[in-house]
Amino acid sequence: MDFQKLIGGWFDAFPPAPTPVNLVAVAFFIIWTIASISIYRFRRRIFAGNGARIGVVTRHGPWAIAIGIIGILLLGARYAGIPYLEMRFLLYLAVLATFGFAGYIAYYLMRHYPAQVQAVRAEEVRRRYTPNRKKKRRR
Repeated sequence: MDFQKLIGGWFDAFPPAPTPVNLVAVAFFIIWTIASISIYRFRRRIFAGNGARIGVVTRHGPWAIAIGIIGILLLGARYAGIPYLEMRFLLYLAVLATFGFAGYIAYYLMRHYPAQVQAVRAEEVRRRYTPNRKKKRRR
C-alpha cells in the first residue's frame, strides 16, 4: 500500500468539488452547534437542582460550541473555494475533534463526575445542618 496514495488528497490546497458527504458533515456540525449552544444557554433550566451537571456544562460547553463553529467555518470555506482553508485534512481534524470531545465527556462522566456529585451533596448537607450564627448587634 502506497502511503502517498492513501493521504495524497488530504493536503491539496485546491481539492475537488464538495461531495454529498460534505452535506452530511454540514448537517452534523449545524446540529452539534445548535445543540451545544442550547444546552449551554439553558443549562440552569435543563439541569435544575443538579449543580454538578451545571458545572460540567459550564466548564465544557464553550469547547463544544467552538468545535462546531470551526467545523461550520471549514465547510463554508470548502463550499466557497477558499484556498488552503478547504483542505480535507482540516475538515478531518475537526471531525476527529468532535469524536475526541465526545469520548472525553464520556470518560469524564464515568470517572470524575461521581466524585464531583458526592462533593456537591456533602457540601449541601454541611450547609443545611450547620447552625447559622447571628451577628451581634452593636450598641
